[in-house]
Amino acid sequence: MKVAIVHRVQRGEADNLAELRELCKTAGYEVVYQLKQERPPHPRYNIGPGKLEELKRAVRELGIEKVIFENDLKPVQEYNLAKALKVPIITRTQLILEIFSLHASSIEAKLQIKLAELKYELSRAKEKVRLAKKGEQPGFHGLGAYEADVYYDEIHRRMVSITKKLEHIKKHMDLIRVSRKEYGLPLISLAGYTNAGKSTLFNALTREQVKVSPQLFTTLTPTTRIARMNGKPVFISDTVGFIKNLPTLLIEAFYATLREIALSDLILLVADISEPLDKLRERIETSLQILYNIGAHNVPTILVLNKIDLTGVEEAKRRAEELDLGLPYVLTSAKMGWGLRSLQEAVSGMLKGFIRIETKLPYNGETMSMLNEIYQCSKVNEVTFDERFIKLDIEAPIRLAEKIRRCAADGSFKILS
Repeated sequence: MKVAIVHRVQRGEADNLAELRELCKTAGYEVVYQLKQERPPHPRYNIGPGKLEELKRAVRELGIEKVIFENDLKPVQEYNLAKALKVPIITRTQLILEIFSLHASSIEAKLQIKLAELKYELSRAKEKVRLAKKGEQPGFHGLGAYEADVYYDEIHRRMVSITKKLEHIKKHMDLIRVSRKEYGLPLISLAGYTNAGKSTLFNALTREQVKVSPQLFTTLTPTTRIARMNGKPVFISDTVGFIKNLPTLLIEAFYATLREIALSDLILLVADISEPLDKLRERIETSLQILYNIGAHNVPTILVLNKIDLTGVEEAKRRAEELDLGLPYVLTSAKMGWGLRSLQEAVSGMLKGFIRIETKLPYNGETMSMLNEIYQCSKVNEVTFDERFIKLDIEAPIRLAEKIRRCAADGSFKILS
């Protein structure tokens, strides 16, 4: 489908048309025309009447089937634009909702998106019904049959129903989270701007094969696996990508998902080092702001500057120094496997909750069954077997270390670090 994209900005403000174009591409649209205007919002059309005429000509001459605004539009503006242009008008928020719908695979993600769509519609329902009764326009079909209050109440009823279903899923996810806690392993979340290479990095660290795509928002449902960081076992979670001006209703709808990041022990904030420096800085700052908004600003964070295969190591180092963001950073190419050892060492050095112990365990049924857990949940530096004892030098989670202490031979349990 051929579309036009529009961004009205205040004087001196930069437009966001390049990112809007990428969003359109992800949604399967072909952008054949773009329009930027510097002015305060026009009450009837958002853009000025002159630019509206320009847009009208483009729609007619280029066969444009939909117009997409970066700006949020009031229902009356959307109605007036649709009436003037004779094609549907959608906003960036609606476009992102479309993309999320395309990529939603889990029941939870589908419900979250539907809830966000209904919240968006609820805020506009009464005005849209009033406008629809004036005469149907593209994008306003089917509303005339409803009285405003009936339509509003129907949306609200569906929201309540979906919220209950999401609460049920949340309880199930809480049980999974509790079961993870029983392992005593730290949780590391991969976060950052969409299409920075988080899923590729996740696959490289966990040897998994989650979907990787150049499209935006490929990952909507978190995937969590056990991996080892410099020998230490951890949970690693791949999470939904961030974007500039992520609509508030989507943050609210995906709050349970994003909250997983805030509950992490460590965040790997992934960014694409090959992007222009001003764009890279803006995207990192956007990501940090979202982390702050979801309550994750106090979680220890390592900046992973990814895709150094596109810049070269020396250029990546120069860019990293110029960024000067005050965060510890590691240079990687998840695609090529470069820098992963340095990343693992950096993560291992920042992980809390592991202690290094040296001890002896007697041969009995309890310690033999515990040995499997020790190998699974610890970094094993050395294990030796003699006639009387199993000698251990390991770095274990505190919960497991306490369990080992209770079984250790008298006087043999030592904390090394």
